[in-house]
Amino acid sequence: MVLALFLAACGSDSDSATPAAVNPSPASDASLAAAKANLAKYLTPPTSIVQSTPLKSAPPKKKVAFVQCADPNCAILAGFVKDATSALGWSLTTLSATATDPGSAIQQAIDAGVDYIATTGFPVNLFKQQMNQAKSKGIPLFMCYTTDVPAGPGNNLFSDCNDATAASAFGGAMADFMAVDSNGKADILQVTIPSYPVLTAQADGVSAELGKNCPSCKIHNLETTVNDLAGGAVPQSVSSYLQANPSVNYVFFTYNGLEKGVPVVLKTAGLLGKVKLVGTQGAQPQFNEVINGTSTAWSALPQELAMWTMVDQMARVAVDQWSLPDERKAAISPFYLVSTPDQAKAIVDEKNGWPGPAGFKDTFKKLWGL
Repeated sequence: MVLALFLAACGSDSDSATPAAVNPSPASDASLAAAKANLAKYLTPPTSIVQSTPLKSAPPKKKVAFVQCADPNCAILAGFVKDATSALGWSLTTLSATATDPGSAIQQAIDAGVDYIATTGFPVNLFKQQMNQAKSKGIPLFMCYTTDVPAGPGNNLFSDCNDATAASAFGGAMADFMAVDSNGKADILQVTIPSYPVLTAQADGVSAELGKNCPSCKIHNLETTVNDLAGGAVPQSVSSYLQANPSVNYVFFTYNGLEKGVPVVLKTAGLLGKVKLVGTQGAQPQFNEVINGTSTAWSALPQELAMWTMVDQMARVAVDQWSLPDERKAAISPFYLVSTPDQAKAIVDEKNGWPGPAGFKDTFKKLWGL
């Protein structure tokens, strides 16, 4: 779901494949031990949120505008923002934005005199003029799912949850999973869309973690495009690469949409049982695959919690209790890897994926003094 925001807003490059990066050094016991230690943090559902500092007082009422992207999935995120702002007793206006011109909707929010503006996925460079105007009028901006770096009063951006640092962490966890699962013998085909910075950050996280904890592992990059994704060309590209490179034993997808149709094509080609499919941001289709054995592991990323985390940063600004270290710490949502049928069965009925640790909404309300 999250990548839809980027697909709507950005262009794409031509697809290509790069050869495997090979380090001849074998995976040592020490490096695999480090991989196991990091992986252990992500094998069970988190039980708490990152934020733990209560507000010094309940926040005063605020008017918030949420700029929603054109993809229907963004309406789900808007609903989560509505729930969180309603819990605070705040009013929310949702404004629709086109893929290439979020600035017009942000301008509407500015003209309406809202206190805060929130959005997801749109990079600041698409609305620089409105960003400057919002700053001059003292209207802070809050975001998730981009690679823009908050600086608070310095750049008027007060949150970017699940940003590039989070993407790197998501990739690193899956890299350690493949290293441990293969006992240091993973030969990985990484399928991604390189024109999106957040996916590049994730891919870089995979490479960096393998470099530390599995130097004997190999990684290939299959670089696809938005047109490939929309046209259904990715499954055949994956199949063709695997046929030409039979040593590959894992296929890692940086986004769940890239995996759509792949199992069917691989089964037809007689390749499905020869590789393990893993990826980021599993949803119902992927968790069903873990249950039936088609996929091996997918990360569970809490979109609902991410929106409440963004609203939490608004609440902290409202009572003059916002800090950059606090925001940076909370930018990486708690997540875990779903790698067993029982784990997948526990959340496969969640329509919008794993929402977050049990009771997280009540935890936020308590922190907000409600």
